[in-house]
Amino acid sequence: MIRRRHCLVTPLLIALTGCAAPARPFVDTGPPRPEPLYNPDQVKPGRLEYAPDRSTFAPVLTERFAYPTQPEANAAYRRLLATAPVDRTHPASIWLFGCKPGAIDEQTARVTRYRGPVVHCATDFLDSSGRRARRKTANFYYYDAVWNMQPVHPPRIAATWRNRERSPKDFWWWVPGRPRYE
Repeated sequence: MIRRRHCLVTPLLIALTGCAAPARPFVDTGPPRPEPLYNPDQVKPGRLEYAPDRSTFAPVLTERFAYPTQPEANAAYRRLLATAPVDRTHPASIWLFGCKPGAIDEQTARVTRYRGPVVHCATDFLDSSGRRARRKTANFYYYDAVWNMQPVHPPRIAATWRNRERSPKDFWWWVPGRPRYE
């Protein structure tokens, strides 16, 4: 009796598993591998700078500082995608265009400098064929021996003034010896 019931249930279970949604392949890479912290030797506009392992930094760097290389930035992006929801499609890879020290604040769009290696970069998001889908700003920070990526969505318009009160005019500003601010 048990064998007969088992023989009837098994084909039914096999048929039902075929209807299930395909699961996202899980690649357990284990803990993040430590990445070296590279500084460019010198910063020259228009000249590509190479790290000691022959990987490149972004083509535009503003000053000598610790920056992620292109492979390190892509590894940070893949780590970010591992925590992203599965319901949306995401660009295949990223390419750093220009980097500057400091993190950009999402609310005020101002850059804040930090003591550690924190940079914000103009980042090109590339589709699977390697074409640029869009360019956005992203913060990269070096924590726990790896570069991490934080997408930023700064405001696109200037903050509006609460009231439109103008500064008082001083018609005697040109007279020498007067204080600049009263």
